[in-house]
Amino acid sequence: MKKSLILILLVGLSVSPPSADGGILNSSYEVVAAMLGKPSSHDHGDLSGIGYERYHFETNGWKTAVLFIDGRAQKFDTLKSDGSAISADEKKAILDGYDVPNAGQNEKVRGWRQLGENHFIRGDGRVHVIMSQASVTGFLDDLPREFW
Repeated sequence: MKKSLILILLVGLSVSPPSADGGILNSSYEVVAAMLGKPSSHDHGDLSGIGYERYHFETNGWKTAVLFIDGRAQKFDTLKSDGSAISADEKKAILDGYDVPNAGQNEKVRGWRQLGENHFIRGDGRVHVIMSQASVTGFLDDLPREFW
């Protein structure tokens, strides 16, 4: 139950229609901290002239790092605190949570297209998800490649 709760927090409201606020991606630090609690650590820097902030959270058995550029969450990396594999159901929950609801008749924006063995892009092209056995990374399409 707790694992499902954190997955819902990570993906439940995120980027519902592509331009909507809410959830992890495209959210402010305040929104993310309200969902995941106080960060356990924080770092910042500059990569290719782009300033960033990265906050690390540990919530309900999950570790999540959230990258912020210009005050908005652009990327998250999550894994189980114990390092165990993420189940197929948990991975499906993440993909389902980041799908575009209420697309109406425009089914081209719904669902996921596989770009590589573990790399998926949402139908509208706005969100990428990369999955490995023990981690999931999600990021917005306009995230500079230096941060992938």
